[in-house]
Amino acid sequence: MKKYIYSLIAVVAAFTLTAQTTIDRSSAPTPGPARVPTIASYESFELKNGLKVFVVEDHKLPRISMSLILDRDPIVEGDKAGYVSIAGDLLGAGTANRTKAELDEEVDFMGARFSTSASSMNVGGLSKYTDNLIEIMADVLLNPSFPAEEFDKLKSQMTSGLKANADDPDAISGNLRGATLYGLEHPYGEVMTEATVEAVTIEDCKNYFSTYFRPNIAYMVVIGDITTKDAKKKLSKALKGWKAAEVPSHDYDKTAVPAAGRIVMVDKPSAVQSVVWLGNVIDLPQGHPDIEPLRVANQILGGGMSGRLFTNLREDKAFTYGAYSSFGVDQLNSTFGASAKVRNEVTDSAIVEFLYEIGRMRTEEVSDEDLIAAKASLSGAFGRSLESTSSAANFALNIARYGLPSDYYNNYLARLEAVTAEDVMRVSKEYMRTENLTISVVGKAQDVAAGLAAFGTVEYFNAEGQTTDAPTFLFMPEGVTLETVFGNYYEAMGGVEALKALSAIDMKAHLEIPGMPGKIKMRTAKMTPGKFMMEQSMQGMTVMKMTYVDGVGKQSGMQGKKDLEGEELEELKEQAAYVVDELAWMEDLESFTFDGQTLMDGKAVYQVSEGDKTMYFDVATGLFYKSTETTETPQGDMAVTTTIEEWGEFGGVKMPKVTKQSAGQQQFTIIVDSIEFNEDVKSKLFK
Repeated sequence: MKKYIYSLIAVVAAFTLTAQTTIDRSSAPTPGPARVPTIASYESFELKNGLKVFVVEDHKLPRISMSLILDRDPIVEGDKAGYVSIAGDLLGAGTANRTKAELDEEVDFMGARFSTSASSMNVGGLSKYTDNLIEIMADVLLNPSFPAEEFDKLKSQMTSGLKANADDPDAISGNLRGATLYGLEHPYGEVMTEATVEAVTIEDCKNYFSTYFRPNIAYMVVIGDITTKDAKKKLSKALKGWKAAEVPSHDYDKTAVPAAGRIVMVDKPSAVQSVVWLGNVIDLPQGHPDIEPLRVANQILGGGMSGRLFTNLREDKAFTYGAYSSFGVDQLNSTFGASAKVRNEVTDSAIVEFLYEIGRMRTEEVSDEDLIAAKASLSGAFGRSLESTSSAANFALNIARYGLPSDYYNNYLARLEAVTAEDVMRVSKEYMRTENLTISVVGKAQDVAAGLAAFGTVEYFNAEGQTTDAPTFLFMPEGVTLETVFGNYYEAMGGVEALKALSAIDMKAHLEIPGMPGKIKMRTAKMTPGKFMMEQSMQGMTVMKMTYVDGVGKQSGMQGKKDLEGEELEELKEQAAYVVDELAWMEDLESFTFDGQTLMDGKAVYQVSEGDKTMYFDVATGLFYKSTETTETPQGDMAVTTTIEEWGEFGGVKMPKVTKQSAGQQQFTIIVDSIEFNEDVKSKLFK
């Protein structure tokens, strides 16, 4: 009882004090003085070969990590763009003493991690394996074997990745920005292609390693359960055979801001939304006094969900699921930019809002509330970063690499707190230049080019950043109708009568998904009218099976069994209506619109729309070529693209043989292994 009385007295006292105190809520409270952060200490030493080592002791857990970083100039790879990346990956593919399999097995046995790249090497695990981990790192540095079979595999993987990126609007946008801002012959602008990867040889990789992997341009960061004394002793012994040598330097002129604004675009006819980026090159090296003011300005403009861009373009206008801005800090050049993915029909309107918000940053002082909120967010993020011991090592590394003052990071919060509204406007005028912005768009030119013309002349590029002619837009070819397009398609497949004569089908196929071990097998069967089955399996196990028999739909597999109803049941019913689904089109022509003829991927195609789905038919062959549609997901609308890469003939009828599909970042290929028709299809498949 006494506890509740004390609580009541405290509440009454607080209420009385509040009533007697006049609080001015018209202005934000004055921030207290910036604190000096507590940053974990580090020690450093240099080996005889020139390797500079930074050690952060952390004995709370029995773990250790070691990271090697090369401090080299950017490299123009030219007609062999990609060789530096391949060399970095190939470095960790085996040594004279260990094959890749043996290396992987040894690392896995210790529960450790090991990786290499073109400018780094990382290893980590339990501290009881410290000697083993150092020995592995030393073996790779001193005795790399560059195995031919791994080289071929890496080239194949890189080529596959490029093929996937060829249809990825984000990857295309990155190529376009680099090429137009820096130029294709600049290290920040050159674009890797299938041709440049194919030109890479093992000798290129060996030469890169022998030229640039030298201790006198390297730093090593050691974090964890080890003393500085032990680290020096162990590394000195293991790396004494790693010799210093002169490393070539590469000088590049600073990239100038364009004299005038540019509108650059890659036409992606299948796109249902535009990837928009507005920005320019900036000159902002490490340690520059404008970094903190620009960080605050960027936070207010587009640093997150509270940023003005997000509030305007998403919450107010509903143009996009997210709009953000960012900038880079680099000794050579970097960029400031703002970006979003927006619906085709609002691409030009979104650019207007981008320009409006950037213009406000340049002409209006930000409010005290915005200033305080931005500083609080940035200081909080900095404080959270200090929870990781790796921060201290990274700070030490930056101080050494870029010649920063020894107390540079200790004074970060003070520099941040000193930023004023006048500073924010000043750096906004300097780095967020609107009079000569590069506006980059990857999208469907047919839908957005007219709107973009309001901002200037549109320059067109291909997906690899090379200039190209303006695209050919849709036109209505004489004598061609929707019935013509569908009729040509049926005829190309084998004729309407032959397609209608099909009463059953049993198709076996498999899916190939990059990065996934093994194949997913697929089997689809129909027996009209009224029977449908689809099954997916992997490694002999049924992942999912769906059946529809005379109005009853069932699903089974790894997620259990259930009866299907509602929309799912109706979809199966539609699937069971025809052996060739497309025959249903002629019975529902009013759902389709013939848009006309255009070019896609160098092909003349007819474009047909059905709601949010757009289909393209090859004018030369009559066959279906590609479709695009938008599907809703918890992360927002997702663009799905389906392309028939190869048609095959099965029992006198042409059917898709190889189909590629992309959904967001996911890419996979469906390859048909066999198709049987009519009497060869067994009824037991539908049980």
